[in-house]
Amino acid sequence: MNRQRAFWLMFLVTASWGASYMWMKIALISVAPLFLVGLRFTVAFLATLLIFARILKRPSRGELLASFILGTLLFCAFTFVMISLRHTAASTAGFLLSTTTVFVAFFEAVLKKRFPRLSTIITTILVVLGLYLLVANGADLQLDLNALLCVICAAIYAVYIMASDILAKKHLVTFSVSIWQLGVAGVEGLLFGGMMNGITLPKSASQWGAVLALGLICSAFGFVAQTQVQNYLAPDTVSLIYSLEPIFSAIFAFFTLGEILSPQQYLGAAIMFLSVVASEIVKARSPQSEN
Repeated sequence: MNRQRAFWLMFLVTASWGASYMWMKIALISVAPLFLVGLRFTVAFLATLLIFARILKRPSRGELLASFILGTLLFCAFTFVMISLRHTAASTAGFLLSTTTVFVAFFEAVLKKRFPRLSTIITTILVVLGLYLLVANGADLQLDLNALLCVICAAIYAVYIMASDILAKKHLVTFSVSIWQLGVAGVEGLLFGGMMNGITLPKSASQWGAVLALGLICSAFGFVAQTQVQNYLAPDTVSLIYSLEPIFSAIFAFFTLGEILSPQQYLGAAIMFLSVVASEIVKARSPQSEN
């Protein structure tokens, strides 16, 4: 895999995550948030384990540690997003969950003890502006307790991206780790979800279908693929592509629910898309900036 293929693979991953919101809402009708996290990642783990059983190697001590760290971060991030989605307005949640890009830029600057490069600052500002136009659509953004959970989720996922990058540079983000992390998140979700809310399962075929889609498409494919592209893309690139998730959400909503974006939302989507493309053009011409 080269950088260009990794870039477009991450686009596909982001598209699958864009579809996840409708499936999460369907599943949350009868399944408690933490237990849904457990079901989602357990399905993903069992599926990948079955498919790749022949090539899956016994993890080393370093790989086990990496799997635990990444899996726990996934569990924490999705716990907050599942809880917040039940009570936070869609416009507020969509904007706050996509601020991962801002957190990655900030964390990377702190970690590397240097000011973010100008292209990253400009792109981040444009992405935030585009996100606001896309999901706020003229509404006021209110930072209540549940909205704060969205901010925490965005911050945790930014840490996940940064941790994946650090572990990848130490050659610990292997294909095995991309699978074992799903098992860690699944076990933690079932364990803590069962203790807090008991065993809650889907009650209809559509809800089971939503859980399977979340597990197979959004988690099994999504996180295994993302872990692999971390070896070819910088954290800020991954986070910027991830910021396009609301656009894919809007596309799926248009075709499945008949929702139409307003002119302001189309402007926001265009700003986001063009800012990410421009950022990639700059990095392609200055590859040393990825280091």
